[in-house]
Amino acid sequence: AFLVEIPFRLWRWWATPVAFLDNFPAVAMTTKCAVRPDGVAVVTLENAPVNSLCKTLIVSLQENVAKLSADPAVKGIVITGAGNFFCGGAEISEFAQLLGPGPEAYKERHASQQFHDVMDVIDASPKTVVAAINGMALGGGLEVALACHYRVISPKASVGFPEVQLGLLPGGEGTQRIPRVAPLEVALPMLLTGAPQKAEKAKKAGIVDAIASGDIVEEAAKMALSKPPAPISKRPVPNATRFKVYGGGLDGAAAQAVAKAKGMIAPEAIIECVRAACTGGSFKEGLQVEGREFTKLLFSVQSGALRHLFFSEK
Repeated sequence: AFLVEIPFRLWRWWATPVAFLDNFPAVAMTTKCAVRPDGVAVVTLENAPVNSLCKTLIVSLQENVAKLSADPAVKGIVITGAGNFFCGGAEISEFAQLLGPGPEAYKERHASQQFHDVMDVIDASPKTVVAAINGMALGGGLEVALACHYRVISPKASVGFPEVQLGLLPGGEGTQRIPRVAPLEVALPMLLTGAPQKAEKAKKAGIVDAIASGDIVEEAAKMALSKPPAPISKRPVPNATRFKVYGGGLDGAAAQAVAKAKGMIAPEAIIECVRAACTGGSFKEGLQVEGREFTKLLFSVQSGALRHLFFSEK
């Protein structure tokens, strides 16, 4: 069952022993802003060791991007990660806070709304926003990068969506953004297996726009000054992808996923989200499907068991 056996080998870098985490001093789990002389604001995600998206960091990122977008002195925005990591995704330990109110609390506002809110602020910025992917961008980290208008990646960095390995799906608009930039034969395996893409493959697939040859923040800043805003939310899903979906591409993938990961419910939910993105609905309509499916998975017994196993690995 490849969707069950792969996960904790791929996630082991994040399921870090507690003794290792103790080597990191306590830091503010937030974002740091600095405006360069050329008018480009650099927003750095800071939450060692992997710059995970805890609630305080999400709030800080959303507030700072909103302020910078409204500042006439700011000519462009670059988002990057502290240290050698861009962002390792959602802070899984905080999911208990989402579960606390119970599923009835999410009839009007789905459980991943906080992630959608910050992505929407980045996406809607009137200033060009560029992700400087200086290290791994996984899960919500890749979703932050996809919310930016352009992406520059370090040659040694990689990107991926490992949520399926915890019985979840990318709940920060990833299921709606990735089909708009990558061909179906790349997007689906990323979503259904969690396998990451290295820089060269990510560039070839259209997930990133450039591979840095020097200082990645410097190259991202130049891109922010030279290109207009280009939010992925405004892009249509490519016709080639739509044709593959109408030709049965998703049905074949669903059958394969069910056969290789019997009993797993996340792959089917992911495919429903991709189907919503590719069959004529709007970006916002697709997000409603994603939010609904994410919430169902979050409260599922299966995802709860996989998250428990994830923490026991720590």
